[in-house]
Amino acid sequence: MSANASASASEQQQHPPRRRQRFSGGGPNADGEMVSTRRSECVQVALVVRPLLPHEPRGSECLHQPQPEKPEVVLDCAPFPFAFDHVGGPEGGISSVYDACVAPTLLPNVLRGCNATVLAYGQTGSGKTHTMGSGAGARRVPGLIQMSVEQIFERLPPGAAARASFVQIYEDAVHDLLAPAAADG
Repeated sequence: MSANASASASEQQQHPPRRRQRFSGGGPNADGEMVSTRRSECVQVALVVRPLLPHEPRGSECLHQPQPEKPEVVLDCAPFPFAFDHVGGPEGGISSVYDACVAPTLLPNVLRGCNATVLAYGQTGSGKTHTMGSGAGARRVPGLIQMSVEQIFERLPPGAAARASFVQIYEDAVHDLLAPAAADG
């Protein structure tokens, strides 16, 4: 038996093992219980296909969703499909990902005090800023951040406190995007 796997009887009495709580069902309930389904208790991977940028020629798309009802995409350079939990196309893709992945489980659980993370990952120019909405302006489509924050503040009970973080990992450094920029010295 390894030292890490063993514990004395006195240690077990001081720190009883934590019980695993199982969630069932799905969607908000009137009892204030956690909103979850088996599928939503794990990581979900969604793809938002961003619209072409102005400098990208029409018809240059290399990613296709042959069957819109299936969450799969095919790249012109790959002989097989890539599967996701949800795929949102260039028109309405962010809203469809929000409606499928954030609104049904993450948002209600955040309002009950749980932590949640939405992560955008991809190469430069792949649409992370577009999807998250950190580049949103008056004429741009709101991203997942704007949609989530709007719903959180509409649903927060009076007097409730909210904390948020917004970080970017760039070139192996973590940047807090909500912290004021340091003055150049």
